[in-house]
Amino acid sequence: MSESAAPGFDQPHSLVAVDSSLPARRNLRALIVNNRWVRILGVAFVMYVMAFVDRTNLSMAAPFVRDDLGLTPAALGLATSLFFWGYIILQIPAGRLASIWSPKRVLFGQMLLWSLISLTTAFVNTPLELSINRFALGLSEGGVLTCTLVLIRNWFTKAERARANALFLLTFPIAPMIAGPVSGLILTYLSWRWMFVIEAMPSLIWAVIWWWAIDDRPQDAKWLAEDERARLVTELAREEEAAVKISGHWLSTLWHPSVLLLALYNFLALMAEWGVNFWFPTVLKETGLSIGMVGLLATLPSVLGITLMLGVAASSDRLRERKWHMIVMTAAAGVPLLVLQLTDGGTLATVICLSIGIGVFTGRFGPFWTLPSEVLPARVVGVGIGLINGVGNLGGTVGPYFFGVVKTQTGSFSMALAVGGVSLLLSALVVIPIRIRRSGP
Repeated sequence: MSESAAPGFDQPHSLVAVDSSLPARRNLRALIVNNRWVRILGVAFVMYVMAFVDRTNLSMAAPFVRDDLGLTPAALGLATSLFFWGYIILQIPAGRLASIWSPKRVLFGQMLLWSLISLTTAFVNTPLELSINRFALGLSEGGVLTCTLVLIRNWFTKAERARANALFLLTFPIAPMIAGPVSGLILTYLSWRWMFVIEAMPSLIWAVIWWWAIDDRPQDAKWLAEDERARLVTELAREEEAAVKISGHWLSTLWHPSVLLLALYNFLALMAEWGVNFWFPTVLKETGLSIGMVGLLATLPSVLGITLMLGVAASSDRLRERKWHMIVMTAAAGVPLLVLQLTDGGTLATVICLSIGIGVFTGRFGPFWTLPSEVLPARVVGVGIGLINGVGNLGGTVGPYFFGVVKTQTGSFSMALAVGGVSLLLSALVVIPIRIRRSGP
């Protein structure tokens, strides 16, 4: 597919051409309902925002949950880390099912399950119950990202994929912009238990829309224009024919050199990211800010993250280069965490350094999640993504717990933030040996 065939974000000519014979309402409906960039990515985007909110809202409620249940910072970090132990279990099975069966159906079942489990967080009364709840929530959300990336691979060509991934993964910076203020507002007037009840309901409703709107592949979509469907099916088949072949059983994907390097990279990167992200509201609150102000300031990294995600993804697609875009963003995210150690650790320095670190790190997502699709064929890409995401999220079990232990032992997050900065720099070095075979124009 040439660059001219996909300017910006693809708009099929049959949908955007002005047709005076059709009412404006039909043109608008076609633009929204029959446009894959809007329909597939839009519905998936909302779905993952809801998953992200249900996964991370405990960080906003952490000071209240800690006091109510009598938790130490280390105990709360341990309960949080159990989410990731549950999360990794279904990564590879869900990815395999999505690749050979149906990402739509796998995700529908997971959406219903995680919504109900998130709601039950409101009823925990002991540290043990909280730990079990977080593990179950992780289990129910395991494979959601993996299956969605498989779905995107089914719908978007190589020339579009980094932008498609970035648009979907804008959930990472946008979800905190939604969750922070909304959770802060709820916690201002209601208890943390009500927060979990209120924030679990939308995803139960969205599951119905998901079932109606999503199809597994272009050839299944009756709503897609015939010429657009034929073009997509032909181009995706051509790309698959030219893809690197992996011989042997699908399990051999698990020790593919590029997959192993990406998994190690993701482990080191997510250890830092989840440690910083989870404790970010607590670090800000301990500077003396109100919970409402913390919720507003928690949106700052998202503004930078959105800009960088779109810009880096567009550059990655234009140059057909993934690895170095990812490396530069990851390394640049580690620098502010180290620079913070040279400041007085005041409110302004903390907000600036952590916001830049989190925001810059977000810029890596588009090219990073495009890489597995460029080193693996379609039949095993879900397995590779599952391993990369699963091992990466082992870092998620380490990060929050490590930060909590450091806080308990030293009374400060300073050392943990420094380790996070070093971990990001190391992760950028790990993927340098990966070699990508260029194909197509």
